[in-house]
Amino acid sequence: MYLLAPANAVQLMNRAMWFKKPFARELAQEKGVEFGYELKGQPETITEAPDLYWGYHLPNMFATEWYYHPERRVDLLKRLSHLVKLNPQYLNFHGVHLLWQPPAEQYIHRYANYSDAEEHLKVLDSNIEFYRELKKLFPNTRITLENYPPFVFYHRDNCYTTMTYLYTGTGRLKDMLYLKEKAGVEILLDIEHLILTLNFINRERNYADIPVKKIEELSEIDKKLYEIYGYYTKRDFIPYADGKIQLEDMVKTIGAKIYHVTGGVQDTDGKKIITHVPIELNDQIFRQNLRLILAQKPEAILNEVADSSTGKEWDYLRPNETEISFENLCQILLEEIK
Repeated sequence: MYLLAPANAVQLMNRAMWFKKPFARELAQEKGVEFGYELKGQPETITEAPDLYWGYHLPNMFATEWYYHPERRVDLLKRLSHLVKLNPQYLNFHGVHLLWQPPAEQYIHRYANYSDAEEHLKVLDSNIEFYRELKKLFPNTRITLENYPPFVFYHRDNCYTTMTYLYTGTGRLKDMLYLKEKAGVEILLDIEHLILTLNFINRERNYADIPVKKIEELSEIDKKLYEIYGYYTKRDFIPYADGKIQLEDMVKTIGAKIYHVTGGVQDTDGKKIITHVPIELNDQIFRQNLRLILAQKPEAILNEVADSSTGKEWDYLRPNETEISFENLCQILLEEIK
């Protein structure tokens, strides 16, 4: 198994020092865990391959730009072409996001679905097409689709606020399994993103007061979308599911081999954003979820904790928060890997 550190091109030397710390050395010696990186940033910044296991995370909006701007598709692929010879172990992307932004004051309405069923099917086809083009360009590299929550934060003054709105698209829940079956897309499972998705779909934590208005008459296409996504998604209705979807069931069903982890289980506490928060040694929820991951015999786990340099939204974190969480994760893995 590989334990990965997040890095941009200029952080590699610093991140390599993490692998020489006492708990990391002990983890390698006692449990056989190896180390590597998931590189982030614009593709043009990646000019050399690290000398360890590594993957590359495409910019968040890459597949979305592919969907909305067919005239840019050739140029988008050209931006990645130099990475082929660098031979990453995997190339990860977020699915297509369907873009809109309702007025923030419309509390309930901003979670209502704004897209027709036909567009949901169209965006799935676009995701398949995008994956196949990536696979043509990178025939020897694994292409992974990362899950993404069905909501996003509003922006104000180039900063996230603590308010969210519905953000549909691909890679939200069970549609990942549909894309895997139809096109062979491999799933990279972000556990925090999955927890946030289930908070919303199951109406838990800070989404507990979002009402569930059920669709009275389901059309055939409504039923088809439910089978694909695992929840009802109809225009002017807030997405919901039949009964509670369990995290454990989803992790086992997806059976991913590459994971992103953080200490987060909620998107906001109303005062600040609390995603990508630290991994704590005594966090029993984190340990329980990690055991779920380890039971899947993962190939790689990435520590995706933020720090104060990540953005203004996380300025309450310490400058070395990501590094501290990496050390904590090493110590936890020493105890949890059997």
